Amino acid sequence: MRVIELGDRLELRNDGDGEVVVLGYDGEPYLRVGPGGVYRNARSPATFLNEERRPTEAPPDTYDAQATPEWVRISDGRVARWHDHRAHWMGSGPPPAVREDPDRRHVVIEGWEVTLAHEGGRSVVTGDVVWVPGPSPWPWVAGALAIAAAVVILARTRWWPGVLAATLALLVVIEAVHVVGLWGASSAPAGSKLVASSYSLLGIGVGVGALVVLLRRDPWDAVPALLVAGVFLFVAGGLSDVTSLTRSQLPTTLSPGTARAGVAATLGLGGGLVAGAAMHLRPPVPVARPAAVTE
Repeated sequence: MRVIELGDRLELRNDGDGEVVVLGYDGEPYLRVGPGGVYRNARSPATFLNEERRPTEAPPDTYDAQATPEWVRISDGRVARWHDHRAHWMGSGPPPAVREDPDRRHVVIEGWEVTLAHEGGRSVVTGDVVWVPGPSPWPWVAGALAIAAAVVILARTRWWPGVLAATLALLVVIEAVHVVGLWGASSAPAGSKLVASSYSLLGIGVGVGALVVLLRRDPWDAVPALLVAGVFLFVAGGLSDVTSLTRSQLPTTLSPGTARAGVAATLGLGGGLVAGAAMHLRPPVPVARPAAVTE
């Protein structure tokens, strides 16, 4: 059993021969995991309450902890994942201790418990909900600004086509790694992952297309495509994840430092690419030479 998705869900894996039952908030059977798959008790109040992170109403009378369980198969695997209110902060705002001193580590909920019933009896899984302050974003912001400035300066030289091409290629690689990290940390269905990453995937596609245009056509003709790709990747991999620079817990399989470096690099490279491409939207006007005069 483990906590997944930044504490939003719990995961139970049962590779044994017997079944394990997760008990709900009133001690009733809630989930059943075993060789036959994963089942959920349709009469358990937890089934109703766990549909929302912060329930606003009590379960209807059809949900009864004392009723005979009505098992509904929800998976043919051996892994159950569910949202459990015992394992997260239920308040609408930060806990009082966090509000008073957000820069320190605080144990918000100490010793939450989830009981499992199995052939050998019962086991109690325990854990803590902990507030971990995030890092300062300013070193990452400074790095992003330095990268953007370097790209803009190099884009003003006669090597600008190669500079913009290399910047875009690096952006595409960073964003691809970013998407892989996000997908690896999520247990959502593939369709949901595609929807959540649609803007990033579109940015990667536009970036690859812009590189193809740059390689096959005159660099001046590829500038609009470079500009559009830069905007897409700057927003998808930079602005949309800028909170990663201030949060301690990140929804990715990458290390926190690697994830933050990727966001900072995307902000810098993307901003520099947009500015650099904008400087070359119009090709230089040839200087007309005076006509020769015959006397």
